Amino acid sequence: MLHPPSILSAAASSTTSVILWSGVLVVCIVAGFLIALAVKKSLRENEPPGPADAAGFTLSDLRQLHRDGQLTDEEFDKAKGKIVAASKRATERDSQKRQAPPV
Repeated sequence: MLHPPSILSAAASSTTSVILWSGVLVVCIVAGFLIALAVKKSLRENEPPGPADAAGFTLSDLRQLHRDGQLTDEEFDKAKGKIVAASKRATERDSQKRQAPPV
């Protein structure tokens, strides 16, 4: 049979152990969260820019440059053709993604 001081000592040891392991668990959860954030940020930085992020001219920008005399007729037509072709490719790519069966 245990004496009362022994019971108190065992209870204190058990409580300390629970507190210690709870602290370890909290640290592991926080570390996992921080690692997940870092991975998410890394993946987001490696994504190719979307249509809204792409740097370049819009047709409105080209029209304004052409009106202001900064682009010749030939330059305007060439740049307009490139923008229209890129827009068509993006539209086709988007429609193919929508039609593709989910993986």
